[in-house]
Amino acid sequence: MSSQIKYYPVDNGDQSVISIDEGNYTTNILVDCNIRESSKGTSDPSQYDVKADLLSVLKKRKVNDIDNVPYTDIFILTHGDEDHLLGFEKNFYQGDPKNYKKKNNDNDEIVIDTLWFSPMVMGTATNDDEKCFNKEAKRRIQLHRDKNSDKDLPGNRIVIIGKDMNEDLSGLDLVRKVPGDVVTRFNDRDLKTFSIFIHSPYQEQLTDEEVDKNRVSVVFQARFKTSATSNDFCALAMFGGDADHQAWKIILEKTKKYKNDTKQQALTWDLFMAPHHCSWTYFNDCPQKDNPDPVATSLEMLDYKRGVAKVIASSKEIKNNDDNPPHYKAKEQYVKKVKDENFLNTATTKKNGKTPQPIIFEVTAQGPMQPKQKEGSAKNTGASTVGTLGQVSSYG
Repeated sequence: MSSQIKYYPVDNGDQSVISIDEGNYTTNILVDCNIRESSKGTSDPSQYDVKADLLSVLKKRKVNDIDNVPYTDIFILTHGDEDHLLGFEKNFYQGDPKNYKKKNNDNDEIVIDTLWFSPMVMGTATNDDEKCFNKEAKRRIQLHRDKNSDKDLPGNRIVIIGKDMNEDLSGLDLVRKVPGDVVTRFNDRDLKTFSIFIHSPYQEQLTDEEVDKNRVSVVFQARFKTSATSNDFCALAMFGGDADHQAWKIILEKTKKYKNDTKQQALTWDLFMAPHHCSWTYFNDCPQKDNPDPVATSLEMLDYKRGVAKVIASSKEIKNNDDNPPHYKAKEQYVKKVKDENFLNTATTKKNGKTPQPIIFEVTAQGPMQPKQKEGSAKNTGASTVGTLGQVSSYG
């Protein structure tokens, strides 16, 4: 298979899988999750069976003498809102990986080898899935603080994104990444054709007296090369969670200040996931009628597109009404930058009958390309899996 990015149709929510094919091994990175119980095994044509497809994409291995246990190399949580973490408790294994049982596999519980998260896991959860995620993150954090011999086993690994002076996370810099860092090691494996540039959250955002969960979303750029010796990137994809225009302003200013817009091409993109499900918050404060003009920094960020760039809105169908998200006026701003045919909506762009299908991009030497073959059945598509960069100075 070739490396690819898959954006799942989950209405106003996010779930994506980045798959990197290198050296006869596929590294899978799951970004957020939104698995509705009503979509699993459903005959409702309006819902796509996200869990069934995810199980077809992820690799399987033997765990504790149990065969065919599904696992993801990495799970990145951009932030803990329910629409980015729905279904975590029921669909992902939590706890010591040595205690994974047959009953967990019978329930199709997915093992997460490495958990990526921000210091927000030490705060107060606002939904049940976030409570479970935070508990699992804290379990792994404690192993690393205690220097437990199991801390680096698959199922216990962590990467903390950002720093907020929280004493509970002191002494964990060996597993911490901050804005300005380039990551080339994933699940204890060095990759030569893929890297991630960390954009946020910043320390000043995380230490605010009242932290805005959307504003401190993990923002990163996924970067693909055709070979280890390539001097350029063949595909650049931006993931921004629910980061608002103020967060993107800081990203733009910091990246330019440290010249990583040129040295690392860290602002350039071929694929841009519209933040907050195509909300107006990317362009200005809400309501839009009171703040109708997009801020200059958000428009400038979009000007870093290259070639036939695509904007992907992970949202319900975008209609000309007052909904936010998704917001029709926000869509209009994106369309001005990339043209209507390059604005894609997970609810409507690709369908099998009445059922929305994932939007997939395969990584090629010519850039990210949508495969032309038929995606699959309405309930489940099946397995549609179709160089080391110099470390830069961090500034988070």
